[in-house]
Amino acid sequence: MINVLAAFTVIVLHHQGKYLLLQRAPTKKLFPNLWTGVGGKVEKDEMRDLRASAYRELLEETGVAATDVQNFVLRRVLFHARDDLTALLYYTADLKTYVLPHCPEGTLRWVAPADFAQIEFIESAGAAIPLLALDHQRD
Repeated sequence: MINVLAAFTVIVLHHQGKYLLLQRAPTKKLFPNLWTGVGGKVEKDEMRDLRASAYRELLEETGVAATDVQNFVLRRVLFHARDDLTALLYYTADLKTYVLPHCPEGTLRWVAPADFAQIEFIESAGAAIPLLALDHQRD
């Protein structure tokens, strides 16, 4: 029986044909060394404004503020039904100025879509991120 909805944001920034991806630190309990976008858990008080939660996570994990990006778009939502129902909210945005931010969660790297096949993604991120790039390229 599903008791609760847990939501997580995943943000993938774009700049000049590449996407900013996170390799999670080897010390992480969940998914060590695997790749994803930046983001995190939507807090209970943020459930009414999921976009604000994504912006908060982006700032916390990269130092990139909402004013540093444009075309911030919710592209995909992936649901998992385990003990609780989990929603993964995948966003893309264009970074106005190139930076390679520091991230306390692991190592960030700009990656071209042609190189996605060589990356060991978290399973859900591996399903979603190539589609995000395709969606973004169609805009």
